[in-house]
Amino acid sequence: QEGQNGIDGGGYKIVSGSLTGSEPSIAVEYSSSGTGKMSKYFNGGKPFVDDLNVKVNENGEVEWSSSSRVGDSDFGVNAKRVAFIENGLREKGWKF
Repeated sequence: QEGQNGIDGGGYKIVSGSLTGSEPSIAVEYSSSGTGKMSKYFNGGKPFVDDLNVKVNENGEVEWSSSSRVGDSDFGVNAKRVAFIENGLREKGWKF
């Protein structure tokens, strides 16, 4: 599935885990479109790939991290992604 607001143009996929069961956690892989200048010049024309890890702890609290696989900077992409997800969950009544 394609991402949002010009981010994650290559979409995302859940690569492991489940949010059901006794130890709910998932790993999600996000990709850029791979068509931008940054991909062309700094990643050989391949999409940039980021990882999002989500875990629900024993208190029912959601813990997550989002990080880039390549480079020193992601130009704020991971922060934008997490903010987008948080806003969507807030609209559904979640509190952070």
